Amino acid sequence: MRPSDARQGAGYWYPPSGEGAPHQAATGVDVLNALRAYRTVESGLRRALSERLSINETDLAALRYLLGVWQKDEGASPKELASALGISSASTTLVIDRLERAGFTRRRRHPVDRRGVILGPGDRATEEFRSAFDIEKRGVLAAADGLTGEETETVTRFLRNMEQAIADAVRQPDHDAGSSSN
Repeated sequence: MRPSDARQGAGYWYPPSGEGAPHQAATGVDVLNALRAYRTVESGLRRALSERLSINETDLAALRYLLGVWQKDEGASPKELASALGISSASTTLVIDRLERAGFTRRRRHPVDRRGVILGPGDRATEEFRSAFDIEKRGVLAAADGLTGEETETVTRFLRNMEQAIADAVRQPDHDAGSSSN
């Protein structure tokens, strides 16, 4: 998917604002549409990585989390993985089983609590997985490194505010869903 393809469908959620019109400053709606277009392209990349690695997107999210843990020379427990993915322990077991069969992770006994399990990298986790994510990392890091200090602060503040707005919306009950008008 080309970035322009993602942009064409971005206005369905927020009204068009005249982006690209001569001498017209970008608006907040333009930012939201650009964010939606980015997410569309990024979602396509996740699908492509899933296909390349022959795993589903939940397994890919698990690998992303585990790679971050492994880069700190740590291991993760199945419970920590379940929490990071927001899935049940039964679903987590299925994810771990699939990743273990594919060679991306392996279970080992916890070094202190021998009853516990720690997830470590499997044979395929190092080279194949890292090279697959390197495709994304190169371009994304280059885009982020191209920002000035002020732009970095602005973008970071915006994204954190968006994260909070979404988290707040998820926590709030839908007031209109339960009410009926007579």
